[in-house]
Amino acid sequence: MKRRGAILLLVLATTSAQQPKFETTTDLNAVLGLMKGQVDLYGDRFGTVAFERGILTLVQSKAIIVRVLTNPASAPNMRPLKNVGARVFTLPSRFTGGMVIVRGKAVIIPTGNGFNVLKTATEVGQIQGLMEQYWAGAKPY
Repeated sequence: MKRRGAILLLVLATTSAQQPKFETTTDLNAVLGLMKGQVDLYGDRFGTVAFERGILTLVQSKAIIVRVLTNPASAPNMRPLKNVGARVFTLPSRFTGGMVIVRGKAVIIPTGNGFNVLKTATEVGQIQGLMEQYWAGAKPY
């Protein structure tokens, strides 16, 4: 797993013959509102500082249960999440950017000033299933 971008392309290419139907939004509150239950964070950063703070607040309030998969070099940056209850794991890789999976509900990809959001249940489930394999080789931080 050399590049997270390559993984995401592979995941999206294998989810279906059709292009996934991502919605584009800049509404931070709407995206944070999608986060309920179990949430997986993949990567080394997750969008804007405001979005990262929103995730941290949701973990702190126990509104979401988070596990993070990142590389060893970025793991220390995840300490604030770990300190409020997130489980952080590392995988030898070079992540660039980030992806958020709200299990069974949404895939969120932070972009420069906004987000690409996928909410199609079948495609979300397929991406979630494909990404699940990486947890087997991950080490707790």
